Amino acid sequence: MPDILERIVSLRRDDYLRLGASFGVPLPNVRKRPLVPFLAKPGAVLEIKRASPSKGAIAMDLDPIQLRDQYIQAGARQISVLTEQRFFKGSLEDLVAASTGDTTTAFLRKDFILYPDELEVSYRCGADAVLLIARILPLPLLKELVERCCSLGMVPLVEIREQEDRVKLSAVAKDFPVVAGVNSRDLATFRVDPLVPAGLIGTLPCKAIFESGLSSPEACRFARQLGYAGILIGEAAARDPLRAGLLVDAFLQAQPDRAGGFWRKIAEKVGSRPALVSSTRAIRRPLVKICGLTTVEDALYAARAGADLLGFVCTATSPRCAHAAVVRECARRLRSSSSTAPLLVAVVVETESEEARAALQLAREGVLDGIQYHGESPDVDLDRTGNNGADGVFGRYLVVRLGSEGDLHTVQTHRVQGEPRILVDARSEKQAGGTGQLIPSALVHAVASRGHLWLAGGLNPLNVRAVIDEFQPELIDVSSGVELAPGVKDPRLIDQLFKEISR
Repeated sequence: MPDILERIVSLRRDDYLRLGASFGVPLPNVRKRPLVPFLAKPGAVLEIKRASPSKGAIAMDLDPIQLRDQYIQAGARQISVLTEQRFFKGSLEDLVAASTGDTTTAFLRKDFILYPDELEVSYRCGADAVLLIARILPLPLLKELVERCCSLGMVPLVEIREQEDRVKLSAVAKDFPVVAGVNSRDLATFRVDPLVPAGLIGTLPCKAIFESGLSSPEACRFARQLGYAGILIGEAAARDPLRAGLLVDAFLQAQPDRAGGFWRKIAEKVGSRPALVSSTRAIRRPLVKICGLTTVEDALYAARAGADLLGFVCTATSPRCAHAAVVRECARRLRSSSSTAPLLVAVVVETESEEARAALQLAREGVLDGIQYHGESPDVDLDRTGNNGADGVFGRYLVVRLGSEGDLHTVQTHRVQGEPRILVDARSEKQAGGTGQLIPSALVHAVASRGHLWLAGGLNPLNVRAVIDEFQPELIDVSSGVELAPGVKDPRLIDQLFKEISR
């Protein structure tokens, strides 16, 4: 896929050289409003946005003044104005119109700033903050732009996504009061990954905003749970400003918590995966979850072998049902011996049985890191398994069983609703998991083509490397494939599994 960001920057540079820092727009000679502090306290930034390269027309006929007023009514105290002309169909005129006469709202100019005199223009047009994209700015130029922005009293919002960007951010944050913007969207491909902000938040030297891909209350809540001080909502707000208040409220009512902490740990594990050096393609070792554990000994062995997550089935109908005492002892022994112990996850198919209630209690206490919901009533059960559930807050993720193309719609629906990751497993009429069945490859390819793949179902030492090479999963979940009998793991098969994964 061509690098969209590279094309945007190239054409914008041409337009600057041809039209100057105003890009041909008549501008006020002086600033006509006082500076307003940007992100003085946690909150949402709603965006005046007409179009985008990935979605095309969004709200081409918007009235920036009317939209500003709707955003303020929705609870936004910061408004972003996209001023790039070619690909986003914005204009500095939108920034001037929206900011004029408003003395209480902070305005962010969002564009692909490349030259110092563009900051003077931003100031005159009423901006209180300016986006500076670290990826397109060499460090000396970024420092110059940050310093000039601060000298004008504006806040530099330094956007990052890669580790190289974070290094630049840290360099400028040592000397200047900046805010970080972590973009979940890769501007080269325009694909969104919410685990990118999850992996970076713990490494940032300043308060930060979660950018892009926020279209549901669940996604906005997730950003705050990770520890972000702000969110930037573009398309979802511009398309439906009357619904924007729900998104703002979801963010403001949440707090950094254990649910966010769970995903931060997952993201750290994802980021530290080693490359598979023997592969002819640039792929990484998947995270490995060993599931269906019923004894302390098997769990400890799987952890020593290299498992990233350990799964305990908590349903009485499964031959792999684990007792709460086993889970407690596993947690005690693993965490007393290692600071990098695997994450411990309970598998539940509903929330009202004695076993499920015991699992939820273990999660509330912190014995378990999270819950894997393997049932088929998510609309009823998901709120009870973490996030904003009445039973407390802890990590959780969803399983979708795949048996037909209709199940792909379920996966996509939950992704749009804000699920950071979804584990897919083979659909079986016999039981919820651990059947040894493989998902049809066409369905797996379909899931992988639309987002990061977490894969369960029929994996074993004999097929795991072929599966990795074909589908490049981010996580694999193995249960029956390393067993002597249901719930009884075979150390030799576990060793063979990890050997095959790493060869």
